[in-house]
Amino acid sequence: MVKILVLYYSRSGNTETLAKAVAEGARSVEGVNVELKRVDYATVEDMISCDGVAVGSPNYFGYMAGIMKDFFDKAWSVRDKLAGKPYVAFTCGGGSRTTALQSIETVLNAFKMEKVAEGVAWGLRDHGPPSEKDLTPLRKLGETLAKEVLKRKVETPKE
Repeated sequence: MVKILVLYYSRSGNTETLAKAVAEGARSVEGVNVELKRVDYATVEDMISCDGVAVGSPNYFGYMAGIMKDFFDKAWSVRDKLAGKPYVAFTCGGGSRTTALQSIETVLNAFKMEKVAEGVAWGLRDHGPPSEKDLTPLRKLGETLAKEVLKRKVETPKE
């Protein structure tokens, strides 16, 4: 079994809805265990112990939530343990702007983690709160991450 961490922050519940869809997509892949965790309840060890991570945040002033950035600041000292780990990212905000998504990806790239799929930037102003059918791209994002993590585990088994 491989472990996927879906790490997110949500105040209004919209980003949490997206996070649950990502987790659902990852769980649809056999051999994958998924942990869905709000960043304010997560530890750096959660990031270290997973095989892949999906990170989601609201878009606040064109950037990820401050609490998410704070988490990454605390994880900086263990960045070598995160290098090469597969990730995907998603955001939710007023519009479909990708600046918050880019901020997450910039930080994770600084950790030398590897993006395995294009992220999703959900725009509330453009689309309204996510409906059931709107969650399809988020499920696909989780599924893609899970398949990539499994593929890597098969290609490089632990000795």
